[in-house]
Amino acid sequence: MTASISKSKSKQFASNSISSEVGKSVSLQRLTRLTGFLRSLAIYHGRPGRLKRETAFLGSLIHAGDLCFDVGAHAGNRTRSLAHLGAQVIALEPQPLFARFLAWFFRHQGSVTILPWAVGADSGEVKLNISPRTPTTTTVSRDFVKVAARTEGFQQVRWTEHLIVPQTTLDQLIARHGQPRYCKIDVEGYEAEVLEGLSVPLTIISIEYLGQNPQPAIKALTRLQELGDYRYNASPGESMKFHFPEWRSAKEMSDWLEAGAEGQPFGDIYAVRANETDLLDRLQKVA
Repeated sequence: MTASISKSKSKQFASNSISSEVGKSVSLQRLTRLTGFLRSLAIYHGRPGRLKRETAFLGSLIHAGDLCFDVGAHAGNRTRSLAHLGAQVIALEPQPLFARFLAWFFRHQGSVTILPWAVGADSGEVKLNISPRTPTTTTVSRDFVKVAARTEGFQQVRWTEHLIVPQTTLDQLIARHGQPRYCKIDVEGYEAEVLEGLSVPLTIISIEYLGQNPQPAIKALTRLQELGDYRYNASPGESMKFHFPEWRSAKEMSDWLEAGAEGQPFGDIYAVRANETDLLDRLQKVA
């Protein structure tokens, strides 16, 4: 009888220990997610003067009433700036925590539509590779994860969570909302796949680049040239300034990226259709 009670207590102790460890693990995961979320808010909403710089820069590209797509809206700083300029914004963000934040943040702004979807080459479902500690690096691209894990500056990044999310295409968004004047794409190495779901050239498109991993951006430039003839400029880091005094061809921009982007770790490439001569002339003065 005593042995039976002892075994029962041992099992109960083991069960309680396992439950305690599971509870600690879940609490740690939640804390990590919250830390990453707050870090993104501090970066994209907490830095003084950011809204002023972004609106001044984007104001050279768009006008009040223009339709814009923000693909990979994340914490919503670009959506906020576009809306501040009077644009109609369709913002897409597949990370649930950030999508809920965006829906709350823009709840009183009728010019902003939040869609909790990924964007890619076709519609359906895709696996999102989530980095809870550094959610800015969350991506659908497995290739990006593999390369980034070996890249300086990403050694501490871990994609420890995965989530199946709905995916749409740019063509489907255009069919539903209209053709945007400007489409920003910042999806951590998945930019070319996003552009595969587009069959018409847009006036202005921006994509992210990483200096130490230029291939995703170069692949996206190749896809852009398949859609139409574009001219390109870079905006390194968070400078909100054009880097080159003259807009460049796709080959010139690809060569610059291949050569290491002059040591710039990251930034955006802006593409403007070559037939938009008035816009390019105006932007040449801005640069």
